[in-house]
Amino acid sequence: MFTFIHTSDWHLGQNFYGYDRSEEQADFLSQLADIVRKRQPDALLISGDIYHTAAPSNAAVNLYVNAMLDIHKACPTMAIIVIAGNHDSASRLDSDQRLWQLANVTVLGSISRNEKGLADLPRHIIKVGDKGIVAAVPFAYPASFPLASGATDINRDQRQQAYFQSLLDHANEHNENSLPVVLMAHLAVNNSDFTGHDRNMTMECVELDALGDGYDYAALGHIHRPQDVSPHARYCGTPVPVSFDEQCEHSVSIVEIDNHGAQPRVETKVIKNLKPLHTLPAHEPVDIDTAIALLQSHNPNEKAYIRLNVKVDRFLPNGALQRAAQAVKDKQCRFCEIKKTVTAMERRHTTQLTVEQFNKMLPIEVANQFFIDKTGNPMTEQQQEMFNYVYQAVQKENRQ
Repeated sequence: MFTFIHTSDWHLGQNFYGYDRSEEQADFLSQLADIVRKRQPDALLISGDIYHTAAPSNAAVNLYVNAMLDIHKACPTMAIIVIAGNHDSASRLDSDQRLWQLANVTVLGSISRNEKGLADLPRHIIKVGDKGIVAAVPFAYPASFPLASGATDINRDQRQQAYFQSLLDHANEHNENSLPVVLMAHLAVNNSDFTGHDRNMTMECVELDALGDGYDYAALGHIHRPQDVSPHARYCGTPVPVSFDEQCEHSVSIVEIDNHGAQPRVETKVIKNLKPLHTLPAHEPVDIDTAIALLQSHNPNEKAYIRLNVKVDRFLPNGALQRAAQAVKDKQCRFCEIKKTVTAMERRHTTQLTVEQFNKMLPIEVANQFFIDKTGNPMTEQQQEMFNYVYQAVQKENRQ
């Protein structure tokens, strides 16, 4: 039986509304080390987005290094496999690959190529003793995957699927003992639940079948909400929420597979959040006075991040942010932002203009109409004077 822990999307070093999150991230990593110590798994699979940015601070790197060494000490025989995510710097992770091998850690920041520029498939296949085989694929854009052979008839948009299938075929060709085969990848699968996830619109989604055939479990990273996308593929989700909209249970996944072809058994191990993220109120927005009252009555001793859920006619009243900040002045919680919802009846209808009408309008008339559409009121004389001043300055600069 192959037993492993599946985790991803740590986002170490995240700056959250100006607040440092190292304390709560260190607490998660300590919980993970305890889970490893108690379960003694065969492997720990980390499916990308170790860091929140490609240039993490020294503090974030030290947090990662110290945690990995502590996790290794918790189970020295356990294999640790790390792949880069879209937030990570592939070259940064690749730079100390050999050093990490001393702690039984395999790091893959980028997809390896051989001297001919073709895919170096064996580099991405890690055999975990006599327990299982892991095919690990770090993040890459679909068109950037190398060819696995000298074939020239594979279009760029088909390279990703061809690579995954070639990798799995190679893994299974050398699987004489019918060991479980696990695929690691950091990507977005179509029809996944993106609820609460700040979806990167430059990130391409793929169909599930683009992962190929021949794996028993796909340990996926990138989507922050834990979920099964098939009986054999899963996002473990973020262990620590990255945004206020990630209102779900955060955990790591503990997976057991008896042999190649067997159904995976998944157990979720909940991670306690040292500093939870609260939206007040949680569901329907309220007026600013009610929201401030909720903030004032919030538990003064809870270390939490707070967002207010407020409905407004058009704008927040003057001093709303200062009032919110004052309400938490003597509390342990941290006020972060006000989420504004404009009431439906006050939403303005945008004026529709034909090309002919637009061409006949003066610049100040266009600006004034835009201002009316957005605020419901025309520009004041002072605002019109400011616009004309800026417009004339731009015109003068363009003529020079």
